[in-house]
Amino acid sequence: MCSETYCEIHKNTPTKLKCVSCNRYICPECMVHAPVGFKCPVCSKAKPTHIEEVTKKQYAIGGLSGFIIGTGAGYIWYNLSMYGIIIGLLVAYAVGYCVSRAITASIGYKTGTAIKALAAVITFISIVYNPIIIAGYLIQGIFPSIISIIGALSIWCTSCIIKLLAVVIAVWAAIRHFRM
Repeated sequence: MCSETYCEIHKNTPTKLKCVSCNRYICPECMVHAPVGFKCPVCSKAKPTHIEEVTKKQYAIGGLSGFIIGTGAGYIWYNLSMYGIIIGLLVAYAVGYCVSRAITASIGYKTGTAIKALAAVITFISIVYNPIIIAGYLIQGIFPSIISIIGALSIWCTSCIIKLLAVVIAVWAAIRHFRM
């Protein structure tokens, strides 16, 4: 006969599930999803892996490379989005993909919540407030100030559900492609 095993945190809960790090018995109530398997609450709060450790220098390098690539890709999206819904959405996805790839390639393929947030912000700026578009409007003198240009771009991007969807898809693609 096999003996019944119990969760080490919830002593009255029978379980066969073990933490992948320390082999303690855990129940579904206290288990934490890990990249491979489940961990107990103690092991899940452990130090991040080397893949998730990003230095300030790497944030700066990744941010700069993502911004440069995102600005160019966002400018392409801005000009191609008028050619139809499908093209606009596909190019928006490509903007997010390009930003995430530029960042990950420049920082050694690291990942983590903060670097994903950086990619999301850069992608959002690249599409909604593209520096090339802002500079073009300033040079042409169409708008009197940067504030009015930012306001006009905000209205332009929120005036159409397809443009909003394109922004969401681009940001989602930037975050999604950090998975290995």
